Amino acid sequence: MIEVLISGASIAGNALAAGLARAGCAVTVVERAPALRPGGYAIDIRGVALEVADRMGVSDGARQWSTDTEGTSFVDAAGRRIATLPLGFGVLDPADIEIMKGDLSRVLHQAVPAGVEWIFGDSVAELDQRGGRVAVRLERGGRREFDYVVGCDGIHSRVRTLAFPGDHLHHLGSNSAVFTAPNELGVRRWQLIHTMPGRVMSVKTDRGSREVKVTLLYGGGMPPRDRAERVRSIEAAFAGAGWVGPRLLELMRGAPDLYVAPNAQVRMPGWTAGRVALVGDAGYAPSALTGQGTGMALVGAYLLARHIASGGELGEYDREMHDFVKVNQRAALGAARGFAPKSELAARMMSLSIRMLPYLPGRNLMFATMTRPARRAASALILPTAMGQPV
Repeated sequence: MIEVLISGASIAGNALAAGLARAGCAVTVVERAPALRPGGYAIDIRGVALEVADRMGVSDGARQWSTDTEGTSFVDAAGRRIATLPLGFGVLDPADIEIMKGDLSRVLHQAVPAGVEWIFGDSVAELDQRGGRVAVRLERGGRREFDYVVGCDGIHSRVRTLAFPGDHLHHLGSNSAVFTAPNELGVRRWQLIHTMPGRVMSVKTDRGSREVKVTLLYGGGMPPRDRAERVRSIEAAFAGAGWVGPRLLELMRGAPDLYVAPNAQVRMPGWTAGRVALVGDAGYAPSALTGQGTGMALVGAYLLARHIASGGELGEYDREMHDFVKVNQRAALGAARGFAPKSELAARMMSLSIRMLPYLPGRNLMFATMTRPARRAASALILPTAMGQPV
């Protein structure tokens, strides 16, 4: 029986564990956190990833937990709504699934067959490939050997550091802070966005509208590691912000689920090294600005599971993913350049453009240009050649 160690129990890790276990592999998943990570921001399943979700049998479960947001309004510094866009206007197609990251992780986890070994509160410390096996030392769990090791452990992947020398993380000049807050604005099934020079504030209702997910986007270098320093850096970035900025910063200070991450890409020529591989953000993060990371993780997990289950070399996974990753990462660069206006004049022009959106011909394409080309390319690159039979 093929033995596989997966590092990371989020989207990529749970999807890969489900595919490998269904194919008859002996799967162990190690996760640094003490349990599945709840919460997180809203993510999308779209394009070819919908096909993967269908083949994995998780589409219905994901739709049951999809956000029930009906639209988006842009507001000015005084909180006045300057434009309102209904659901389906822009990036999301009616078939797409928008779901909170923690909810999708749980849906995928529930799809994993019994018999998978879960090790929480531990992580990979050392890797050593020899004799067709991979010797692994866990920080707390001793030494083990596996046929394959897969890093599904995010943009700061420990597996990538150990098996793929070099610095592959490329910061795109901005960061994201996400946390849960009470719905003090009283919005229901809605998202509110306020843009300023170099900064964006978003308040989006969670399912049921009892709470909101707050996302703060701001320019700058890599965020500090220390939480207190992170909070101070965000406060400095949003000093003088209008709308409900001061209250959001106050809520952020006490948020237990505050998540801060760089908007960054992981760029690599390939994602396999012998019997070690990377899936999802660990190998090809496009940046959170695109909404494509979830789909890339699902597609990558599906394809890699097929190759590992066959017991063969993993180089074909590199070939299948190459163009798919390239087109998605290229699309992300445009989003990184235009995530927020650069000056007060640009902010006023953006405000005017937003006011005009509902009246422009072809308006549904305006927010979709960063995602739909990647979506079409993904289907053309992956579906005809690599999907095969369900895993």
